[in-house]
Amino acid sequence: MEAILIKAKTISSAWSQLIYEIYEKGELHKPDYGTSTKRVHATIQIEDVNNNQVSAAVPFGKNLIEKYKEELTEEYADWYMSIPDDDKRKFDYCYAKQLFRFGKDVYDTVNANVSNLRKGSRRHVGILWENEVHIPKFEDQPCWIAYKIEQLNDKQVRLYILYRSWDAFGGFPANIPAIVEGFKKVLREHELDYEIESLIATGWDTHIYEADLQAVEKIFKTSELCPLCKNITPKHSFISTTKGKACPDCKKSM
Repeated sequence: MEAILIKAKTISSAWSQLIYEIYEKGELHKPDYGTSTKRVHATIQIEDVNNNQVSAAVPFGKNLIEKYKEELTEEYADWYMSIPDDDKRKFDYCYAKQLFRFGKDVYDTVNANVSNLRKGSRRHVGILWENEVHIPKFEDQPCWIAYKIEQLNDKQVRLYILYRSWDAFGGFPANIPAIVEGFKKVLREHELDYEIESLIATGWDTHIYEADLQAVEKIFKTSELCPLCKNITPKHSFISTTKGKACPDCKKSM
């Protein structure tokens, strides 16, 4: 399996580059449940997590992403825990629950880590995987399994996240903005004047499902990555510049 490193200015650019890399270099893989994928091992560094979060090529609208952001909160975790175990809306894991009400003792890892932030520490780690619950299961274990928040200086933190399995086409564009907003919300509630300086995400098995490959192929028949910002851009919209072709947004910033 190919290991790739992506460096991107924005979340939109990171997603654009990721699906291109998987489409071009991905290994064909058939997991034990039978749905084929193309996959890579990916580490993705995102410089600006606040602006240009969603590519226009994402297969669903911004409204769905905004809804997902609302579900990565303490309030959602409490609501989730309040519904009966046999409720169809309840899964064996919920990221809000795993972050804010982890395990039998419902431990709040995010607030505990944020409350104890100190510059230079590598210890502010949270786990979303419960061995005794998830290892014996056949399926439906958490895909996102860990995070780390690192204080860089008096004004900035860096966020690290780790996935054992990651849907690049449909999961990534919803996951990353929601995770960013969830951690920003906790920082605000603690009245900490930190910004997320950057985010580094690693996916051991970062993939595009066979059912989505046709949609990805369609994207790259009519679009390509802008040479400057690396965002997916319709081929007909490129503009010639003294530095070569550029997408309209890059042209504006010249």
